Amino acid sequence: MTSGKPSGLLAGVKVVEFSQNAAVPQCGRLLAGMGAEVVKVEPPEGDAMRHLAALAPNEGRAYATINPGKRAIRLDLGTENGRDVADRLIRWADIVLIGLKRVDFERYGLDWDRVRAVNPSVVSLEFTAFGPEGPEAERPGYDQLVQAASGLGWPINRSADGVPLPTRPAIVDFSSGGVAATAVLAALRHAERTGEGLRVDASLLGTAMMLGTPMMASFEPDRERVAQLREDLALMRQAGVGFDDQRELYESRVVAMGGLFKLYVRPYRTADGLVSIAGYSPGLKSRFHEVTGLPEPPTTAIGDDPELLAVVAEAEALFASRTTDEWLEELISIGYPCSRYNTPHEAIEQPQVEANDYVVDLTHELYGPYRTVGMPFSFSDHPTVITEPAPAFDQHTEEVLAELGYSPEQVAAIRGD
Repeated sequence: MTSGKPSGLLAGVKVVEFSQNAAVPQCGRLLAGMGAEVVKVEPPEGDAMRHLAALAPNEGRAYATINPGKRAIRLDLGTENGRDVADRLIRWADIVLIGLKRVDFERYGLDWDRVRAVNPSVVSLEFTAFGPEGPEAERPGYDQLVQAASGLGWPINRSADGVPLPTRPAIVDFSSGGVAATAVLAALRHAERTGEGLRVDASLLGTAMMLGTPMMASFEPDRERVAQLREDLALMRQAGVGFDDQRELYESRVVAMGGLFKLYVRPYRTADGLVSIAGYSPGLKSRFHEVTGLPEPPTTAIGDDPELLAVVAEAEALFASRTTDEWLEELISIGYPCSRYNTPHEAIEQPQVEANDYVVDLTHELYGPYRTVGMPFSFSDHPTVITEPAPAFDQHTEEVLAELGYSPEQVAAIRGD
């Protein structure tokens, strides 16, 4: 098989993807952007993302952004013919990407023992929600559930009416794609050196724990304070106190960093919008006070210290008195890290993202041109590019089956299934 795409570092690497939604397809997207040939296997009704925010029948906006650069086939893995096609794809592939409920791996003949028997040198990703072991290994799950279970949602979720709302976009899904791509490429290197295939286990829960690295820790000096926090949070919950107040208590007790995120690292409202600033070092903090003329709060101040809150109130009033452009010019001139606070639609039009090919313009045969995210990294002498749009529903089924060696009559029989 060949797709005719520009030669990248993974040119010649063959990938078959058995997955829907976002996490594993994002892994396939990254591999395709590095030159791998990716064949995406979809169920008879198509990937679930095809039906979200549809641009045309079976062509959703989410699918179009997650799956460019791939070929797609439609296949029922529950049929005998479907299992035979899956086996041929596994023999063809260097990497197999599988994102299913754990109970479905064996049901569809995609468990490691069977995959390894079909192709002993293949790398097989088994991606689940909660990991391969433990009491919840069999549970299905999605990004928003893992945001909750992992504790990651606590510091990042917005809220409404005292209840947290899952963070969007699905940050655990898309981060998982990058984690999985790292792992399968390491396993591919091993397979190429030894001829021995490997199973790679990755999960949404594992990624979420990684994303929370600075906060996912327990230190002996903090244990008494954390124990008291748990008691206080339990009392707040019993009293029906809302999520925002609970989080405020948590941050004042556990994440107190001298008022860092209240004064020096945060967005501020301006006269015509928002500006975001980020000064973590002592030197940058000093520059903040030089440019604003505001007094420095005590270095021992925590999140709810009255002296700190008084300076914060002055800072908010000061930032609101000038425009975003004025503040950007002032802050950039002294080397204080800052940025305009963009909407996603504003961000994809920024010259900076265009200059680095972080966005790409594609044209779909059914609904025309669209802009989506490009590759998040590049190499010095090899392209990382996405040149082809997401495949249309059922676009490559007959083409791929023919390349796998099926006769026209066999293709028709598989279609009949």
